[in-house]
Amino acid sequence: MKREPKLPTAKGIVCPKCGCRHFNTTHTEPLADGRIRRRKHCRHCGRKVVTFESPQK
Repeated sequence: MKREPKLPTAKGIVCPKCGCRHFNTTHTEPLADGRIRRRKHCRHCGRKVVTFESPQK
């Protein structure tokens, strides 16, 4: 039985409008609970996206 090699899983966010993975960050703001809010826009279609990042424990 031949096994297919596992491909690396892509990380990061995907634009919900066009599927692009290329973003520019327009604003970064630390929040009171330790998370970081980043406002980004897609370089391809211009769709605005907000992400929340939390530190790893």
